[in-house]
Amino acid sequence: MYDLSLVTDTLRDILTDALATSPLFGGGGPVFSVSVSGQHPDGIATGADCDLNLYLFHVAEDRNLRNQFWSQQSISGQPPGPARQPVAFEPMALNLFFLLSAQSATSYVQEQQVMSIAIRAFHEHATVMLPVPTPTGVPQSQITLNMDTPTPDELSRLWQALNQPLRMTAQYRASVALLTPETGATAQPNPTTWTLLGNPVGGSPATMPMLFGTIRRVAFVGPAGARTYDQTPASAAPAPPAATGQTFVLRGRGIADTDQVLLVAWDAAGVETETDVTTWKVPLTTPYPSPPGDGVPIALKPPQAAGVAPGRYGLRLARPAEPGWRSNTAPFMVAPWLDPSGGPLLTAGGGGIYTATARNIPATGAELRLGSVLLARTGAAPSAGQWRFAGTTLTFAAPTGMPSGDHAIRLRAANVESDPALWAVVP
Repeated sequence: MYDLSLVTDTLRDILTDALATSPLFGGGGPVFSVSVSGQHPDGIATGADCDLNLYLFHVAEDRNLRNQFWSQQSISGQPPGPARQPVAFEPMALNLFFLLSAQSATSYVQEQQVMSIAIRAFHEHATVMLPVPTPTGVPQSQITLNMDTPTPDELSRLWQALNQPLRMTAQYRASVALLTPETGATAQPNPTTWTLLGNPVGGSPATMPMLFGTIRRVAFVGPAGARTYDQTPASAAPAPPAATGQTFVLRGRGIADTDQVLLVAWDAAGVETETDVTTWKVPLTTPYPSPPGDGVPIALKPPQAAGVAPGRYGLRLARPAEPGWRSNTAPFMVAPWLDPSGGPLLTAGGGGIYTATARNIPATGAELRLGSVLLARTGAAPSAGQWRFAGTTLTFAAPTGMPSGDHAIRLRAANVESDPALWAVVP
């Protein structure tokens, strides 16, 4: 459901039908004119003898169902974009609060008769079906309708806020209305290949490698000094040979130094491509004079000349002695690279232009932020709030009105962010 007014209209139809068929008036409509409205109580001027008002005055997220639809599908494989946080792909569970009130300029009897019919109608419709599909594919959405019991003091303060005198009022809660995202989670491709091992020649499942994942110790110097943190799954950037800090570790059980390392990429249709990246291996920082019985981890670093575009990939092992055999796949990400040289604080040059060195930034699908502020990419000299990448030179200008201070330069490509490296000093 994209439109909350559908709930109001559905409840309003229940009231209209109840008034037209109420036994209070012999099964017909009331003998006086009644207007059923969903407008703000201050805006009612229908000319009817009695106005029945159903006003949506408050909306709140249902805390019990906030993570009901959370799934792995919403975390990975979704289209990139500035507003593509995982929660954006899940329905928003809302509780809607309505004021039901009646007003007659001439007769309290009319007010109370109309309210009697309305309260009875809602009592008979504790479950209400909405004519819209649900996120789970059920043809209709369903809400429950309950009468709340606010105190007279709460109601009087509410009517004061509405700038109206207190009327005969009932408060209802409609829950749970599912406000669906404009773009739902994208269905991930089904497996297309399977590997079945049944005591293969030359080994057994117990002796074959199994990958646990990738990890990298990220180290950087920020305005407050040196910092480190562990990142898993790891991301690394194809950086110049002299650059340090992009080595990551592929961990598992039963890994041998002679195992081949394969980089796995998937296209939009889910078709995978394997690339041998055994040449990414680098000597371990800590040597293993006596390798552990369960094997040693493999240290890897994507070289600058690798030409691997930013994005999400997988790593798996192959064993020359076992033709056709593949290990399980461990997730890994390739990031753009922002050169920390001259940092961590970066000041603007002439015309307010900041200049830095970067690599592995594609022509599309990349973004640059100052803190949380997204800059616009341009192919010309950047003006306020714009950035440009040409060769290995990254230039940008702070947006007009940017607060003074040190703002992190956040470089992302294919939804993968580079390491913290530079902070722009905005005067």
